[in-house]
Amino acid sequence: MQNWSPDFSIATPPARFIRADRVERDDSPINDVLYEARVLDAYTIGVQAYVYGWPAVENWRIRARFLDPAAPQHAQLNTFLHEPELADHRYELFVTPNADLLYSEAFFDLRDEPLILHVPDTGDMRYWGAQILDSFTDTAANISNRSVGSGPGDYALVGPGWDRALPVGVTEVPVPTYTGLVLLRTLPENPTDLTAAREVQQGFTLTPLWRYGGTTPYEPTPVPASDPRRDVPATQDELSTSLAFFTVLNRALGEGGIRPGEDGLMPLFARIGVGPGLGFDPDSLDSATREGLTRAIADGWKLVQARSATARTRVRDGWVLPEPEAQVGSYGHDYLQRAGVAHRGVYANTQVEYAALPALLDSDGRPLDGSGRYTVRFEGGALPQVEAYWSVTYYALPGRTLLDHPSGRTTVSSLDPGLVHNADGSLDLHIQPDDPGEARHHNWLPSAPGAFQLILRAYRPTDPAIHFGEWSPPAIVRH
Repeated sequence: MQNWSPDFSIATPPARFIRADRVERDDSPINDVLYEARVLDAYTIGVQAYVYGWPAVENWRIRARFLDPAAPQHAQLNTFLHEPELADHRYELFVTPNADLLYSEAFFDLRDEPLILHVPDTGDMRYWGAQILDSFTDTAANISNRSVGSGPGDYALVGPGWDRALPVGVTEVPVPTYTGLVLLRTLPENPTDLTAAREVQQGFTLTPLWRYGGTTPYEPTPVPASDPRRDVPATQDELSTSLAFFTVLNRALGEGGIRPGEDGLMPLFARIGVGPGLGFDPDSLDSATREGLTRAIADGWKLVQARSATARTRVRDGWVLPEPEAQVGSYGHDYLQRAGVAHRGVYANTQVEYAALPALLDSDGRPLDGSGRYTVRFEGGALPQVEAYWSVTYYALPGRTLLDHPSGRTTVSSLDPGLVHNADGSLDLHIQPDDPGEARHHNWLPSAPGAFQLILRAYRPTDPAIHFGEWSPPAIVRH
């Protein structure tokens, strides 16, 4: 008998040895057992991999559109698209965009080296923020006038494993994956301040480390149409209901890597062919695995959409309130919460920068319909307490898009000097199809027939109660 030796210590076998055999249908009784076992194995693992990977796949899909020169919003990797106009109904990059600030987007790739984000002198600007997101849509950092002040600075976005010195004066910002997005928000003080806001916006730049300190602008290499990073189903529904989902997930995992602490998931996912460095070819699947994963795709999609609707489960007066346990912007290992928020409002930020409260129901518990007339009355002293500003924005459902209205109005903001308060200090917002008149024009959110939602955003709240559901907006009353 062979004696035990430390050389025979227990180790996890390679994934190729723990994947079930390929199983096809035949007439033998034992095959029925094997087939059903493989279907269930692929299904249970597939649902977990789907929920885990949905934000990364959605982020990949959005980036593929962004890299297409024919797209309305386009730029190359590692460089900003500075959008010169406020978002309106034509904004297509992601759902529920702000309508009161200027967006700049930059998808990055840190596999070769860090990328230097230059922040200009922003003076006395009320609000700007560069949100750094990883490939799973988790917020890695917020570089803003809250966190770094208003002076100029250089910040190195550093991917996993980088251990070399950075230039003097450059601040390191670790990113847990190699790929991700910089989403810059620049706030004009008012509609007449767009020119000044654009000048500040244009001062934000991205430069690879090897070009840092150079005298000529950095010109990134275009991603050709044949590149897998652009070969992605165009619509969210198409990608989310197809086995191509796992093909794209493997690309995202191979390019961006996995977040710290998630290594243990990969041997499990490898049993269905999912993981960094693995190829996933739907056409080469055995029948049992295909059946299990097809069911997993269908139920995984239902899970994500259901969590999107209930990512925050506490509702008061028709408003969906934050739950301390249901994080937004940074999710830890709550993958279903991450997927649900990414579906409802991808690239949501963390509470240190803002709070977002959606509203779907009126004071009688009925869904909001734009053919009706509504009022929201904030009593004196009951407005959101903020350092920067608050706004209420109208979104048409189901697309969660800004309304196409002749007035051009889609949001009411605390920065609007035309807002009219009542004699007792209260503030009425009017949500209705027609203009309430010159005296109340700035208190008006136009509506159109069909379902809609409102989102109240409070940037840099000074009252922490707003983050814990202890403060809520007033009920939306239908007349």
